[in-house]
Amino acid sequence: MSSKNLKNQNNKKTKSPLKFLYNKEILYLIIIGTVGLVIRLYYFPFNIPIIDDGIDYFSYAVVSSQQGQLPVNWGLSNNGWPVFLSYFFSIFNSQNFLEFTYLQRSLTIIISVLTIIPVYFLCKRFVNKKIAIISTTLFVFEPRIIINSLIGITEPAYILLGTISLFLFLSKRFSIILISFFTLALCSIIRYEGFLLFIPFVIIFFIRFRKDKKIIKKIFLIMGIFFLTIAPMMFSMYEATGNDGIISPIFGGMNYVVGVGVEGNLDMEDSNYDSDEGKGKLLIFMTVGLINLLKYMGWILIPTFVFFVPLGFFIIIKKRDFKTVTIFLFGIVMLIPALYTYGRGIEETRYLYIIFPVLCILASLTIEKISKKFRKENLIFIIIISAIIFSSVMFLDSKKMDYEHERESYLIAKDITNIAGGINHYSPDSKYIHIAEISNKWPIIPLPPKEENYNQLFDIKKISPEKYSSLNDYIKNSKEKGLTHLVIKKEGNHVKFLEDIFYNEEKYPYLIKEYDSSEYGFNFKIKMYKIDYIQFENFINNNLE
Repeated sequence: MSSKNLKNQNNKKTKSPLKFLYNKEILYLIIIGTVGLVIRLYYFPFNIPIIDDGIDYFSYAVVSSQQGQLPVNWGLSNNGWPVFLSYFFSIFNSQNFLEFTYLQRSLTIIISVLTIIPVYFLCKRFVNKKIAIISTTLFVFEPRIIINSLIGITEPAYILLGTISLFLFLSKRFSIILISFFTLALCSIIRYEGFLLFIPFVIIFFIRFRKDKKIIKKIFLIMGIFFLTIAPMMFSMYEATGNDGIISPIFGGMNYVVGVGVEGNLDMEDSNYDSDEGKGKLLIFMTVGLINLLKYMGWILIPTFVFFVPLGFFIIIKKRDFKTVTIFLFGIVMLIPALYTYGRGIEETRYLYIIFPVLCILASLTIEKISKKFRKENLIFIIIISAIIFSSVMFLDSKKMDYEHERESYLIAKDITNIAGGINHYSPDSKYIHIAEISNKWPIIPLPPKEENYNQLFDIKKISPEKYSSLNDYIKNSKEKGLTHLVIKKEGNHVKFLEDIFYNEEKYPYLIKEYDSSEYGFNFKIKMYKIDYIQFENFINNNLE
């Protein structure tokens, strides 16, 4: 082949629309992202609605898309995600309630997978390309990140924007750093905790470029970019609710901690807080928070990070550059909301997911050190990646929900909402009651005047039986609260006095069976009884004679 022909062939390769595939790192990222997406789709909970925080974001997004504005008097924390979601809802056309929840889950899945891009480039600021690829693999196959991406809540977008902000902030170019404050503002809109990074970032920027003659001008510029970005959402939120939704919650948390320390205020029933005295409650609050923080920090390292992060921590503390200081401050500041939350008795690992990119950096340093000790570097990489995927899948399978049970729980809840007016909690399956009510009324979404009154907006009231010592006491004291029916599971009832009803319903003449899941072919055995209060009163009186 002549040199001319060879040159022409090379030119053809260069001009190919798929020329980016010749870049190995891009090709690897595409492969990793594709496999990560496939795994997420494999565990996708079809025919099961979103629950807990996810349904709150869903409802807010639906109402926002229907009204074309923020819902008035609905002070939902972290409303940036549902506002973003509302734009997709407004152009999505379906009469099926579940299909809208699929869209919500699909967006968080896509966002979660796309996060591999900033994670890769962030890690590449500390290690070489190959190691950065492995660190990216750690993130995309982290089982908790996978599970979290399936439930349609804020963390995927929060992590994506937080990671982009961190990566851009480490740049040497002011224009790129300026963009980092824009993405940090978006991060704060998604979850207000992101605002906590603003001051440390400004301080680090000042120290880093303090010799720049235009430093003050540049600081005002980055502050302007940040606040101009968050201002529209803050203003809109204040107009709708009287609360700016970003700065107010932070001060609210600070006031809570001050109240605990000064006045001894605590809003929990935890045994740790039984004392009537205010003294020492701040210490207890911090101790409980710190213990839980350390506990869950250790827990999130399992199954894969536990092998890489500890050594990586000792490697990085030997460095003294601004990159090290920045990621440490990022990690510490992002742990403050978790410490606060754990101190209040809320124990969920998801408050720690924002630091996973930092854990990836620490892990990458360990992997780099290990690889240098072996000649067959590529083999070591293959072994590590295979181990990551294998351990992740094993963890996911161990935590995999019973999809059939959850599906039946939802369908049974839909039946119950068509019959009952007020029921007992039958945890955990009663979590689908209000969701089923939304589904039955779709596309009408109840709009709460206040978050704390959310339960009051639904036709079906859920009255907890757990604080009562007997069935009679529970029924007698719950009539005025709206209790009309008892929902009894075959097994797994958390209150002992309810257990006997399922098998010995004839002992309770005042209970009229109106629903039996067995009659509809469900494997989940559950019965519902209407309370005849006249018969109940007669029964009580007869037993007293």
